Amino acid sequence: MNIEDYGREITELNSRMLTERAQLSPNLIGTCNQLLRKAKDNGDTQLLGYAYYYLADAYYLISTDNKKFNLNLLKAIELLQTCGDLEHLARCYNLLGIDALSHGNPELALDFYLTGLKYCEELPVKSSIAGFLQFNIGQIYFDNGDIKSALAHIRAAYKGIRRNKKDSLYFRNLLYCYCFQADCYILLDKRDSVEKCLQGINQLEQDRAVSREYFLDLPVLDILMRGFYYLGEMDLFEKYADMMSVTLQNDRIPLDGMEDTFGVCRFLMGVGRVGEVTRIIKNIEISLTELNIPNLKKGFAKLKIEFYEKMGKPDKKAKAYEEFFNASMEQEKESIANHKFFLNMRNRLAVIEQENSVLQKQAETDSLTGLGNRYSLNKFAEAAFEEAYAGKYSLAVELLDVDNFKYYNDTYGHQAGDQCLKRIADSINALCRNNEGIHAFRYGGDEFVIIYENMTDEQIMSYAMGLRNQVAGFKIRSDRNHEVGFVTISQGVRNSVPKESNKLWDYMYAADNALYEVKDHKKGEVVLLHDAVISKKSLDKAQHS
Repeated sequence: MNIEDYGREITELNSRMLTERAQLSPNLIGTCNQLLRKAKDNGDTQLLGYAYYYLADAYYLISTDNKKFNLNLLKAIELLQTCGDLEHLARCYNLLGIDALSHGNPELALDFYLTGLKYCEELPVKSSIAGFLQFNIGQIYFDNGDIKSALAHIRAAYKGIRRNKKDSLYFRNLLYCYCFQADCYILLDKRDSVEKCLQGINQLEQDRAVSREYFLDLPVLDILMRGFYYLGEMDLFEKYADMMSVTLQNDRIPLDGMEDTFGVCRFLMGVGRVGEVTRIIKNIEISLTELNIPNLKKGFAKLKIEFYEKMGKPDKKAKAYEEFFNASMEQEKESIANHKFFLNMRNRLAVIEQENSVLQKQAETDSLTGLGNRYSLNKFAEAAFEEAYAGKYSLAVELLDVDNFKYYNDTYGHQAGDQCLKRIADSINALCRNNEGIHAFRYGGDEFVIIYENMTDEQIMSYAMGLRNQVAGFKIRSDRNHEVGFVTISQGVRNSVPKESNKLWDYMYAADNALYEVKDHKKGEVVLLHDAVISKKSLDKAQHS
């Protein structure tokens, strides 16, 4: 999706929305609603799905209205499934997982994250959403005490997030990766690794492109405090513990920071800073009243039980036990309601997904040959070129043409022409089925495009000549000028490692040049080039069948 295609007004509004999102501005919801109104005026399904997603995201980031969050997210998913926007569909499922986790449903959260990763499989290499999903899956493993598995997921998250530096929260997400890794290494008692993570955080802090506000975020202050305590650097520990304490005593604690706050309180209790915990607990009480989430109330009651046990206050401890019981009952009721809501949502989305799958297959498949059509070619090629460029491996594009097909069609009739194309397409299809690195599309008329991934010239020539010989072996009669003849194909190929600026059409141009070389000299042959332009030098280096 290119937002600039929707005109200057929407582009500027989107830019303002992303800036406010990066700053967690209180104006974010209002700006998202403006974008939604423009999307409704525009009537574009993908833009509407995009606007609903960011409105749901805004409600999650800066509001406590869970109902509006869910409703807007559901609308976003339905619209994005309809138009096939996999990038933002994956983002929607990431948000659903985060919400499920905050309500105490890790199993449901994991299911949503894995669904999001499934959508990511078809996304271009540059997308970073798979990194977010890996990060959150790592959190589930971490919470369940499987630190090594959590670390494996966070490493995958770090690689994924680095793929897209244009994401509005790129540096914040990178920073959180360092924090999460440091947390794992503390528990694994890997001193050198903890130091490297803290150095990574420090390097980001020195980078002028990174907002200073990020280093006041709760997870960052938390890991700096605990990291320096672990390393025995007590001056730095005291510095960040003081900053953390002031923040938690005075600022409203956000939804996604509540569990971290419980952990900070336990840590401060363990190092003897109990007085500060008393004041933080009062602030948690106020923030939780606004949130009204039973799972967090239950976690808070558990914290108070531990705190009052340490403080020797049995009456308050008994009251905290009562609160724990009441919150557990509330959570059970909410859990049943949530499962019903998500089950209904899943059923609705499954129907939409099935309908869209049929429509998408129809939209991307050539009805005569069963091969992908031009739309499918463009979609596949964009991702294939990016992956080949990133992996520094070769990509080949073959342009295949049926020789004298117009004459054959005019002489034997359109029905015979269609049967001829289908028979050739069946051979191409079989070649693709037997080789994962070969993909074919009908380009139009009697032209086909075949893409070979990460193959040598020799391998490509072997496959191309095999296909040529198979078609020749069909002996489809195509007599001309009273002479017996048979249908043949000509093939032009370009094979090389893509450069950053290379696109499908650069390769198509070269393949077309190679095909012209075949047609001009001897039809029914294969020519493979490495350069875009026909020249004596390129022809000298070319391979011929």
